[in-house]
Amino acid sequence: MFKLVSLLKEAIDKPKAIFLGGPAGSGKSYISKQLLPSNLNVVNVDDTYEELLKSSGLGLKQKDFSPEELSQAAKLMGQAQKITKEKYAEFIKNAKDVIIDGTGGASRPLLKKKQELEDLGYETFMLMIYVSPLVSLERNKERERSLMPSIVLRTWRDVNQNIDTYQQEFGDNFVLINNNPKEAIQDFSKELTAPYFKDSGARGKEKSPEEIEKSKKEKEQLNQDIENLVQSFPEFNSLEQAKQKINNFLK
Repeated sequence: MFKLVSLLKEAIDKPKAIFLGGPAGSGKSYISKQLLPSNLNVVNVDDTYEELLKSSGLGLKQKDFSPEELSQAAKLMGQAQKITKEKYAEFIKNAKDVIIDGTGGASRPLLKKKQELEDLGYETFMLMIYVSPLVSLERNKERERSLMPSIVLRTWRDVNQNIDTYQQEFGDNFVLINNNPKEAIQDFSKELTAPYFKDSGARGKEKSPEEIEKSKKEKEQLNQDIENLVQSFPEFNSLEQAKQKINNFLK
């Protein structure tokens, strides 16, 4: 009898982990405030990274960084990742409910972490936010910490290529919210994105002809991938559906 009660209590008290994903400018903070409780522990490397960038004197405008500043910023990101990893480990050690805030651009490490958490007794959920690539570029431009347009588009492609994978892996514990404004441009082309690259700021080291050719092919592939993705619109959940799913998950 006591063993049965113990097993039932364990099932009820399972800690929860919510993965949060979406490209730059998707409005994850805005949507999270509407759907997620404020008392959950948040793991977000960007929060720590931004603090380090400010304290170092670099500021947050990555698109304006010189090659030397980009190198320094990369080292600070390494520090931020170490700090965040330690913070995450402490939460998990104490079986705390957590929100793991990222982009979802790399599915393999995210799904590995999902499995590790489930092996530790966690229940897992994923909340993804969608915006069109042009909305992502526009909101990035307006943010205090703005990224280079090429990074924004690459992240957008990587995140949205993973939607089907996450839907399959999380099953019923997955929601996708469309956070586009009503007037959002859904199309994508080099002509539409050209204004965002006009004054993109930071430049890397001078490239060899071979590197230039490789970069050109990568950009062409990126553009083609995004064009394909915007033509295959995913199926979204309403805010009401998402809230109900999340509330049921957190019970």
